[in-house]
Amino acid sequence: MTFLLSLFFFLRPIMFIDIGWLIFGLNITEFFAVFATFILIGAFVLRVVISKKLNISVVDFFIMFFIIWCFFIFVLYIDKSNIKDVAKFTIPFFTYIVMKNVITQRKQYTRLVLLMIYGFFIPVCASAVLISQGLGLDKVLYWTGLHRYQGVYVNPHNLGHCMAFLLMLMVIYTIVCSMDPTIKPLRQRKALFLFFIILGTLALYCLYKSYVRTSLLGMFIFVYYYLFKKNKRLLIVLTGILGILGMVFAAILYTIFFDMVDSAKGRDKAENFGSGRPYIWKHNLNEFSKLPLDGMLAGVGVGNRKTHDSKSVGGGDVWNSHNDFLEVMMQTGIIGLLIYLGMQICIFRKIRQLEGKEKYVFLALFLTVNFMNFVSNSYITRFGLGQIYYAVLAYIELPIYNYKKDSDKSEAREFNEY
Repeated sequence: MTFLLSLFFFLRPIMFIDIGWLIFGLNITEFFAVFATFILIGAFVLRVVISKKLNISVVDFFIMFFIIWCFFIFVLYIDKSNIKDVAKFTIPFFTYIVMKNVITQRKQYTRLVLLMIYGFFIPVCASAVLISQGLGLDKVLYWTGLHRYQGVYVNPHNLGHCMAFLLMLMVIYTIVCSMDPTIKPLRQRKALFLFFIILGTLALYCLYKSYVRTSLLGMFIFVYYYLFKKNKRLLIVLTGILGILGMVFAAILYTIFFDMVDSAKGRDKAENFGSGRPYIWKHNLNEFSKLPLDGMLAGVGVGNRKTHDSKSVGGGDVWNSHNDFLEVMMQTGIIGLLIYLGMQICIFRKIRQLEGKEKYVFLALFLTVNFMNFVSNSYITRFGLGQIYYAVLAYIELPIYNYKKDSDKSEAREFNEY
């Protein structure tokens, strides 16, 4: 069981690499998703059989409801839905259920997270080498001449999102380790600390060269929220440094955020803000408003949207929403969106029950991911990202907190009896 989990955590980041292979008609990422699902099912069954315990919460209720609803929509609109998209919508949430039942100790969790970080080392280094040599280029933006790189990933967005997640993951690993007295702090493990510094620097370089603004802003939110809660002095220093850098590199910042700046200043249409997101959202909301009542409740079908070649599974005129919340509503309807929102609210409440630095670092992760989901297609439509996110997020429901509460109650009972 431990071997299966270790295999998943180490290989999942590596399988983001775009090598162009097809296995049974699936690209390597899709094939590994199927393979990884079987790994997770095997680990989950072994754990339940051996321990004869099942960790169930209200979050699982919403997850299972959402999974069932997605498959119901697929059957209901079988001529308009895509089974691959159904799998992409549901596999990450299933991963959450598996991980919180299979992982039982903080030390086990930190070992698996460290394996995931090691797994990222290969695509990060390969991407950094390619980018430094001018290779791994996706495109040059016509309006600004900005060179956007994808490294070894399929596009710059996957590169940027993966780099941002890796940076957040290293912070989470450091914080979780510091909460357990049986785990040596990162600063006392000199070799690992140096590895983190090098890997983090390379990841920052790749993130910058991807010019994925969603990920850049997401990292800003993650760092600022956590420091605001735990270290306001460092936050003030960081703000001062960023302010100076912002003035020095104002021209570069304008090149990256030019459409947002021009729209905000009135030099361009407001609907062109953020690569035309307001225009896209308005179009999809208009299409949604034309649906009959049953269509509004159940959506247009999972996967029923136009692709880059202007083709649609169901022949409709729904675009890629560039907003995961809107995408859920378009494809699974108002009911699907309400289920998803209920799930997120329950996850938020679970995080709020954590203690100390752990609570704030997971709140920072949760808020960052939901921000990125709102402004782009991030951790829902990019199911690989969603899978590693929910695998890491499962920590908030590990049994260690139940043990602690039971221990506290037991000690209180003994004191009262005494």
